[in-house]
Amino acid sequence: MYELMIKEYRLKKNLTQKELALALDISQSYLSEIENGKYDIKLSLLCKIANALDVLPAELFIYSKSTS
Repeated sequence: MYELMIKEYRLKKNLTQKELALALDISQSYLSEIENGKYDIKLSLLCKIANALDVLPAELFIYSKSTS
């Protein structure tokens, strides 16, 4: 579920995968795979992503279809 919300919040902030990945010090391809649900991530990275997106970590688990 958090995968969809990472992408949704990233798009709301008008960030590309490359920009967010750079802020997180990870590769764009790794971020893409996270957003596509190919990897489970550690809580520390989830918190880092939430911080970069200016949301609480818990918000990444609340699904909304606001970008649809």
